[in-house]
Amino acid sequence: MVTRQPPALSLRWVVDGMGGRWLDGIYAAALCLGLTACDEPDAPTPDSGFGIGVNIAGLAYYGTEIPFVDLFKLSGPWLTQCRTGRDPGCNGQGWPPGASAWNTLEQDALALDAAGYPKSLSDPARNDASGSRFTSVATLVPTDLNPSRPAGRFIVRYQGQGTLGYARGAVRNAVLSRPGRDVVDVTGTGGEYWFELAILATDPGGNGDHLRNIRVVPEGGTCEGRPTAFCTDTQTCGTQRACRPFEEADPIFDPRFLRNLAPFRAIRFMAYQNTNDSTAVGWTDRTVPDSRTWASEGGDGGPAELIPALGNRLQADVWVNMPARADDGYVRQFAMLVRRELDKDRKVYVEYGNEAWNDAFSAGRWMEVQALAKWPGAGESAYGKRLQWYGMRTAQICDIWEEVWAEEGDRVICVMGSQAANPWTARQALDCRLWRAERGGAPCYRHHVRALAIAPYFGHYLGLPEHAAVVKEWSTDPDGGLHRLFTEIFYGGELPGGPAGGALEEAKRQMQENKRLASEYGLNLVAYEGGQHLVGVGEAGTDPAITALFVAANRDERMGEAYLRHLEDWRAAGGGLYNLWNSAGPYTRWGSWGLLEYRDQPGAPKYDAVRAAMPRE
Repeated sequence: MVTRQPPALSLRWVVDGMGGRWLDGIYAAALCLGLTACDEPDAPTPDSGFGIGVNIAGLAYYGTEIPFVDLFKLSGPWLTQCRTGRDPGCNGQGWPPGASAWNTLEQDALALDAAGYPKSLSDPARNDASGSRFTSVATLVPTDLNPSRPAGRFIVRYQGQGTLGYARGAVRNAVLSRPGRDVVDVTGTGGEYWFELAILATDPGGNGDHLRNIRVVPEGGTCEGRPTAFCTDTQTCGTQRACRPFEEADPIFDPRFLRNLAPFRAIRFMAYQNTNDSTAVGWTDRTVPDSRTWASEGGDGGPAELIPALGNRLQADVWVNMPARADDGYVRQFAMLVRRELDKDRKVYVEYGNEAWNDAFSAGRWMEVQALAKWPGAGESAYGKRLQWYGMRTAQICDIWEEVWAEEGDRVICVMGSQAANPWTARQALDCRLWRAERGGAPCYRHHVRALAIAPYFGHYLGLPEHAAVVKEWSTDPDGGLHRLFTEIFYGGELPGGPAGGALEEAKRQMQENKRLASEYGLNLVAYEGGQHLVGVGEAGTDPAITALFVAANRDERMGEAYLRHLEDWRAAGGGLYNLWNSAGPYTRWGSWGLLEYRDQPGAPKYDAVRAAMPRE
């Protein structure tokens, strides 16, 4: 077993443990935090292009990032419901598999308005005759509650006639409520910080005045003139500013969300756009701002209009992903919208899909079907055809963006994505021999592609099934396995069959190899995602001991140290923008991806380290 001590956040370790190698650049900047005597580090060279961005989380009721003031915009799909023992037909007889009183699976029977609100509900007295089972609809609504604040009060505003109901920890305050405005007290239970909102009756008079335009906001507000300053009263804002309640001011973005993102150079919207699951083809398939929820299972995520709006508010560059199935019209309209709305001093990174090489996502498999249909007789593997088709479509999309942006095309950075551990995937897409041969033209990377994009995660191998027994054995140590885990991350040697030098060294080698490849093609190297990748796969993913170890590691100060070294390795390799994955999210068996576990977390090793690692302007 390797006996070297993993690094701790101390000046002694900087001087003695590393011999001064990390006393340059961003790594020393972070290690000097809290010390009274520490020289200022050299800033990255102006032409290095190094910068840190972040991926924001996808929109869902169970998310913990909570980007919007109006929480109803994050609500889930409608659940068609009935009351057992009260509603005729609510007896489970003859129901399809999976149906229940909680969700009768009759969404196709809902008559919705353009925004997605039901215009009517089934008549319980006629259910037996009509064959329908549901008598109400419900959805799950997130809150901004968290482990440090498990209870709070929320305001529900609505238009129309009908009856709303609340459950799953939510209680309507009858004294404070009035028509059009309910006051709801919510208590999170069992780690769930969302509640149920139901429409029990709507448009009882039959005159078209159905319940609609529901808006759910927390108490509190924004300090006037300070969009990132949350307030509970005017005193919070100081003597010269007023606190504008959310209920009155109606801002889109929560100031605490803006505060967390303010330091980052760029924001990647892949998850926000629901890129991995989007089935959007035409521009009319997109989510519009008036939709009752912006969280979608098969659509293209949140409204495109909010992407330049957030970039402008943060003064950050934006990174957008075109859906796998999007036609040229969709791409052109998206490019026009961003050019029209994004501030002139901001750039936009454009990527087609996400990880075409990854079989875990349906979009890549869909691309392979298209490729096989296009080149059925070509002497290439199906996977190679997929990657070349991805390169072709990337080239076409880059051409459209270049045409739309015209004289402002230097603000568009079109990227070609590839697998960090397998540069062959990049060459397939960049060269795209099959498409080039049929056209007699330039390879795909010559179609306005300006950067090669990879995801240089570290530590993925620690979660593989073949290492599960060893990693689980670590968890029996007095410290739960953290010492051996971080020794492996920093130095290697703890895991038989692990990469030479450990997880960080493996990621560093991938960075260097991909930088050489990018330079060969005259491209910059950027990271679409990255960070730690401690998540169990297969049997390792279902083992509570391994999950507990990985979660604990992400809460440990040594993980912050790992991020500092990792980002310095990226800068030293000549990497440009590095988008971390991701901004905020809960730590579970599915991974501990968030820099923060929830939006209002007071501090976290990964987030704090990333802040310290940011280059000085």
